[in-house]
Order: sequence, then C-alpha cells, then structure tokens
Amino acid sequence: MKGKQPNLLQTAMVLLSVMVLLAMVFGSVPAPAQAQTEVTCDSDVVVQADDWLSKIAEKFYGDPLAYPAIADATNAKAQTDASYATIANADLIEVGWKLCIPAAAEAEASLAKPETVAAATGETITVIFPKHEADLSGAFEARIREFEAQSGIKVELIQSDWDSIADRVVPELATGGSAYDVVEFDNGWVAQWCGSNWTTPLNDFMPAGYTDGMIPGLVNLFSCPDGTVHGIVWNNDTRFFYYNAAKLAEAGFDAPPKTLAEFVSQSQAAKEKGIVEYGMAPFWEQAWALGNEFHFWAYDFGGEIVDNNGCFLFNKDPKTLAALQFMIDSLSNGVSNPAGLTYDQATSQDLFLKGSTMFMPQGIAGLMAYADDPATSGVVGQVKVGLVPGADAGQSTALTLPEAYAIPANSQHKEAAWKFIEYMTSRESNKKLAKEIGILPIWVDLYTEPELAALYPFWVDFSAQLSTARGLSTITWYGDFVDIATAEIHKALTGGQTAQEALDAMANGLSEFECVR
Repeated sequence: MKGKQPNLLQTAMVLLSVMVLLAMVFGSVPAPAQAQTEVTCDSDVVVQADDWLSKIAEKFYGDPLAYPAIADATNAKAQTDASYATIANADLIEVGWKLCIPAAAEAEASLAKPETVAAATGETITVIFPKHEADLSGAFEARIREFEAQSGIKVELIQSDWDSIADRVVPELATGGSAYDVVEFDNGWVAQWCGSNWTTPLNDFMPAGYTDGMIPGLVNLFSCPDGTVHGIVWNNDTRFFYYNAAKLAEAGFDAPPKTLAEFVSQSQAAKEKGIVEYGMAPFWEQAWALGNEFHFWAYDFGGEIVDNNGCFLFNKDPKTLAALQFMIDSLSNGVSNPAGLTYDQATSQDLFLKGSTMFMPQGIAGLMAYADDPATSGVVGQVKVGLVPGADAGQSTALTLPEAYAIPANSQHKEAAWKFIEYMTSRESNKKLAKEIGILPIWVDLYTEPELAALYPFWVDFSAQLSTARGLSTITWYGDFVDIATAEIHKALTGGQTAQEALDAMANGLSEFECVR
C-alpha cells in the first residue's frame, strides 16, 4: 500500500479475504443491520467538481482505498443530521454534498468491520480487452480471479480478438454508454478519445507518484494534451524481428539479413532448397492489423504516412510507395506465403513455430517463451532475435503498439474500476505475467530484475531495437484511416490495383481529413 496509513488497507484486505472465503464455503450472507451509533467527524468536506471519494480518501488518509470509511461515516451521520449526504453508490457523489471525514483511527476501525468488508464484496464491474497473443495459458484471467479473491469485486470479463473488442468498445463510448467499467484503450485511439472526452482522467484515482518507475513514454502516450493520464498500459506491445538460426545455417547463411535485399535472397534460397515453405507468413487479412503492417513496412523503408499537421504523405512519398510495392512483390517472389492474405497474427506465429517459415519480422515480445517450449513449438532452441533489416544498410525500425486500460466517462463503478487497473498494472502483477508468458514489463527496473534477466537473457537483444521503435500515426481520424487503407491495400495485394492506385484511392477516400490532426 502507498500512503501515510499503511495498516488501513492491510487490515481491511485481510478481513476481506476471510469474508470472500466464507462466502465461497457457506454462500452469501446478508450484512447485519447497523445500529445507530454516534459518529464523530474529524472534519467536513463539501464535494467539488471532479471530486471522487477515493481522491478525498487519498487527501485525508494517504490511501485512496480507504474511501468506504468516509461513505460509512457520512451515511451514519445523515441518519441524525439531514445536512449530510446519503451515499447509495460510492462511485456517484454530487457537487455540494456534505461529507463526514472521520479521524484516522475511526476510519481504520470502520474498514475493519465485517459489514464494511461484506458490502465491498457485492460490487461487479465489466471489463473488456483483447486476449494477449502470448497468453496461451490463461495467465491474465488467472490474475483477474486473484484480484476478485483479494478485493471482493466481481469481474465480468469479456475477451476476444482485437477487432471484435474494438467493434464493441468504440460504438459504446461514442454513444455515451455505460456498459463497461474498464475498456481496451489502443494507442491508435488516443487523439480521438482525448478530443471526445470519452474516458475518465485517472489522476482522480491514482495515488501520488503512481506512475513513477513506469516507462515514461508509455505514460506520456496515454496522456491527453492537458497532461492528465487516461490510460495505464497493460500490454507493452513492441514488435521484434525473429529468425530461425538453424534453418538459416542450413540454407548456407551464417548471419541474419541486415537489409531487405538480403532478406529476400535468404528467403528465396531457403525456399528453393526445401528448407522452408516461404521466408515469412504475413498476417495481411483485411483487418485492423493490416494498417499496423502498412505502418511497419513504410517506416522500414523510411517512408511517412502523414506530417505533423495531419496532411497526407502516404500518396506522395516515394519510400512509402516502395514499401507497398515490396509487400505486393513478396507474394509472388517466394518471400511471403500468398495464403497470408487470409492470416491473422496468431496463424502467422503458429507457422513460424512449426518451422514452416524462417522469419517473423513483427513478432511479439513473448514469442521466445513459446519458441523454446516443446508443448507449443517445433523449433525449440532454433529461434534468435535480430534487428529488423532495413531498406538500406544501417536502417532499422520497429513498431510499438501498446494497449492500455481506461475507465469510460460514464462508468457507474469508477472506484472499483481503478482498483482493478491498479492491481493488474502493479509491479507485482507485471513481474508475474512477465515470468509466466514473457510480456514486456512497463516498469523500468524489471528489465534488470535478476530473476527476469536470468529467465529472458534475450531482453538484451531487445534493447538494441527498442531505440528505433515508432508508434502509429496520431490522428483523430485513425479509425477512418484504417477502414479505408486496409480495403485499398488489400485490393492491391490481391492484384486488383497497383500500389500507386491504392495510395491514391486512400487519399481520395480520406479527402475530408486532409491536414486534420
């Protein structure tokens, strides 16, 4: 726990765990009726705009999770003094309400009461985010069930592929819905969501200094122009270049490609000798990920999508044109499996782990954990990490696609939602998930943590690529960009139009957004 009263939460959480265990064994037991007892307010607070109970609890007790003590004291005081508010839902307090702030000792005693603990176990939140590509063992859900046991908060978990989640989250937030309490917040949505006020500033709930120690770029990426943090990263999704060293050597090469020309020649040589089916199996189905792939290859050629004002470059930049042409050519020159036009990332990864391909240009950080696991891999001991080969010697670029948790503006359970985010993004959870499925940490010191460093020595290789990582275009119309770009790019990949025709069609379809940031 963080704050000035370290035993407030500790005592409450111990009792909470006991109550949850008893409920599991004996069934749900109604909380006993509270007797009317004299309540002493150490001070009174009148609710101001942007106040939350957890924010007030942090101010007075140094612990945002001590808010039930304020709710209990205020409700008890309201029984004998109508000037105090009656709080029916701790997540919904109104400006002008008068609250009773008990002394620290009384707050601690209140948090320890069985009826307070029991009341906390009745809350349910709905959480929706994609299933992590590396989570073949259900590690995230296991951690969520641990959160339920420790907090008493029930989690209705919705997980699916990324596109299906996006199709549910974006319309819900766009129409001001309140179906979800914690949602997927993709890096491609930041500009649009900040401009639309779809999410709640997490600064209202975070203990002071909560993000200290996190990778600064990840915190900044999900912060709005006013400096408020609207998302905490759960998936530090930077992609890396993997190659099968054994098959590469069998094909007659002693080092991975440094340029894309070498990438092509090595792929063709291995295919001609029957060592692999293709150099790579791209995930180029007509879906959101194809927009990511277009960014990746454009960046790797030194191309650009838009300028700092949101003006189009993709249809004018010769390097971006060369990138799309490379993608098209790879489907006919033996580099890319043509069936990749129907593949998602999981299928591409599976083929690499089976040994059908030699390269995985955009592999997830957790891929190595599965490459060396006989239960999931046919290439144990063969896979290594290298730098992404660039269009020119000395050029290399990686794509970073972090995803965060956010609280919708109209969630009815914001306090409980923040508890979930805090638990799932804590250093302890981050380390545990890194150990189990190899996710990249969001906490800086975990990269040199002895246990993880011994488990993942290849993280040293990752560090060489991380300095080149770039994110997606930060434009408020990114969703429109993906819809039109994936359709036109896929048409070009299937031979329906040339690369330049695809880029021009994209510009025409997006003309209303020209030079809109």
